[in-house]
Amino acid sequence: MNIDWERAAAIQRSVVGGALLAAIVMSVYRVLAWIARRIQPLQVRWAAWNARVAEKDLAPTVEALQHLGLANMPIQAFRESGRKTAGSVKLRYWLLTFLVGAGLGDLLMAVIKTIETRQVQPSLQPSALIFAAVTLPLLMWAARRNKVIAGYRLMLSIMAAIEACDAVTRSDTSGRPQALRHLDDTCSTVRRSILRVHRITSSVGRGSPRQRNAKGHASLVVAKLQLAEAQVDAKGDGALRSLAALLAGIGNSFAAGRVSTLLPEQHLRGTTPVANREGLRLVSVIVTAAGALCLGVLLGLPAGVDVVLAGTAAVLASMLAYGPRAAVAKAGEIMGILRQ
Repeated sequence: MNIDWERAAAIQRSVVGGALLAAIVMSVYRVLAWIARRIQPLQVRWAAWNARVAEKDLAPTVEALQHLGLANMPIQAFRESGRKTAGSVKLRYWLLTFLVGAGLGDLLMAVIKTIETRQVQPSLQPSALIFAAVTLPLLMWAARRNKVIAGYRLMLSIMAAIEACDAVTRSDTSGRPQALRHLDDTCSTVRRSILRVHRITSSVGRGSPRQRNAKGHASLVVAKLQLAEAQVDAKGDGALRSLAALLAGIGNSFAAGRVSTLLPEQHLRGTTPVANREGLRLVSVIVTAAGALCLGVLLGLPAGVDVVLAGTAAVLASMLAYGPRAAVAKAGEIMGILRQ
């Protein structure tokens, strides 16, 4: 078996280039943010913008709680946390969307020109395709790793689940199945995020002994959420109110930094913790994609085919690991914040 070392070296250069580009983009953003924080007038405007975005995001959730008869639920920590970060989080996602959209748009135009001229455009050359396949996921990974972003995304997902509870109570007979399916999807997003709460919270440092308590508590909270969701069909609107109250309590505790007490201990008595296989699933997807890419290089497949093979393997592995519907939801989760 002959190894094409030139293509292997091209892949290595693309990986390094993608990592450097992601680092440059994030560094430029952080420098600009640091400068903005040092200019008082800009800081005042920045804080006011964050507050406006947060109130806009929270308004439908407040209305949903009122409609569910939960207007007295304590969500002050929820509101205060959002007022500090909402605008900046969305700005980062807008920047990410622009970069990803620009890259995908360039590839689409290259495909159209290639079909028209019957000549492969530079953007479709193997090195360019590999660069895009490395850079775009790296940019998404860099954004998701930021604790402020990940924390606000968890709060947004909780708000979406509360609003989904209200949507089910408002739905008629014909629309209820779709509303219930949407509720399942939003709650699934919340559960996945809660299982990662020890990594996305700013109140627990890496290597802290509190991480173990947070992980164990998160498993119990997810189990409690699953039990509450299971009661929806049997108990109807009463179960939906209980589920919404549970979600609001979790969101408020998280916003206040109480990641080891998202729910009071008495709420979790008799609950069996769920198994957290999120890390294993993610590793399996990454290993499958990397293995497919290496296999394409070792087999000497035509230029560009190895990238397509790796992408296809990643999609199939995601569907096997998370299920077809969950895989689509997980892929769209990073962009869902823009629709809030």
